[in-house]
Amino acid sequence: MNELPKLFPHVVSWITGLNRQANESGRMLNPLECDLAQKVGVARPEDIRILSVPQIPQPAHPRVREVAQQVGLLTPDTGGLTAMHAVIVRSDCVNDLRLLAHEFVHVEQYERLGTEGFLREYIQQLATYGYQNAPFELEAEAKATKVCRDAGLRIW
Repeated sequence: MNELPKLFPHVVSWITGLNRQANESGRMLNPLECDLAQKVGVARPEDIRILSVPQIPQPAHPRVREVAQQVGLLTPDTGGLTAMHAVIVRSDCVNDLRLLAHEFVHVEQYERLGTEGFLREYIQQLATYGYQNAPFELEAEAKATKVCRDAGLRIW
């Protein structure tokens, strides 16, 4: 993946655009969602916006789109994607609290590392381990499952 440095500005542009779109058109968290976000470690849950979409928007840059599909980040089954404080969720998944909690963990990761720091590390993890085994994904799954179970929420 020697091309990653060349593609990085296109990734940042895509993520920044999604964040802007969610800030303009997304909704704030409800109290239960806000509680889940706080429990997974989000420092500013009031900044999160959830944008419901028919399908997760694809990157405009063809090679970025191709790589995202190759590593398993974007598939027809992708239910959510986090872009800074924006959680983009497929409309048929918008009530899936485990998915939202998972995405909130990514918000916390963005807060911890900054946009470029998170994206650089995340892209490297995807390239090295693939989507399913990327450490950020494993962390998000573990924390989301724990907070949902601790809250007595039914998860599947």
